[in-house]
Amino acid sequence: MISYSPQETIEYGRQFAKKLKGGEVIGLKGELGSGKTTFIKGLAKGLKIQEIITSPTFVILKTYPAKIGQKKIKLAHLDCYRLKSIQDAKSIGIEDYLGRKDTIVVIEWPEKISKILPKNIINIHFKHLNPSQRKIIIVK
Repeated sequence: MISYSPQETIEYGRQFAKKLKGGEVIGLKGELGSGKTTFIKGLAKGLKIQEIITSPTFVILKTYPAKIGQKKIKLAHLDCYRLKSIQDAKSIGIEDYLGRKDTIVVIEWPEKISKILPKNIINIHFKHLNPSQRKIIIVK
């Protein structure tokens, strides 16, 4: 799909959230500024998260209470951009969230920790087309 604005990217994320059941691991790939965090803002709206979503670049991992319908879950948002090794991700406890049915894990820069991620990860690729357009490709 092609997004023509940040608002459209947010809407794509909100719509994508409707397909989730809990337990998913979603990897967001793309260069800096390609729309990954903007997509997560929409995903969070779709999961009824009230907090403002920001990239956890410096804190690495943020969790948010979320809902799918009436079911209470968590959204774990991990940004691997600053990680130097897989051990860095393990040390903040990412493995505690992977595979949990009550948690959706969204990872920016998942290629940095691909060796510890499940095989059924949903990858979403973001690509700049021009200053206002992004190509978003979902790969299951």
